[in-house]
Amino acid sequence: MTEYNDTPASKTRRKQDMQALQEVGLTLMGLKPEQRARLPLTDGLEKALDEARRITNLDARRRHALFIGRLIYDADSDAIVSAVEALQNPLRQQRLQHWTEQVAACDGPKEAEPVLQQVLTEYPEGDRQALRNQARNLIKARPADPDAADADQRARFKRERKRFQSLLNDLEKNAPLY
Repeated sequence: MTEYNDTPASKTRRKQDMQALQEVGLTLMGLKPEQRARLPLTDGLEKALDEARRITNLDARRRHALFIGRLIYDADSDAIVSAVEALQNPLRQQRLQHWTEQVAACDGPKEAEPVLQQVLTEYPEGDRQALRNQARNLIKARPADPDAADADQRARFKRERKRFQSLLNDLEKNAPLY
């Protein structure tokens, strides 16, 4: 019975929603193909986004963004909007950096296990063994006294830290957003 009591959205509200979807469409038009591959897009939307790459006229791009907004509306717009927001989340990189710092601060591989479990909870498709190996190498490469460490020790720690960060970045880049 509640479906009869629901008031329809006003015309102004519908226009605002369509304007927001048009802005999402403009954002999608600016994404790289590998970023778009991670989003839950329909075939028609994929084709429209591919076609948008060849459009250079500003008015034509605006009209095409309207068309893409309409396609998003017809598709699962909530899933697409949330996936685009997750893709553009600035805290994502900070979270990866924080995990790297936590692992580097651990005294042994056993103490790094809760952090690695957080990573695997966030990215279940991650390889547990590779993550543990990189964490172990990072912890092993950390100099006991950073001030007294020679250049080789600091370079090794920096290299292992970069490898661990790269592994986390790969997990992030390959993770589906939906």
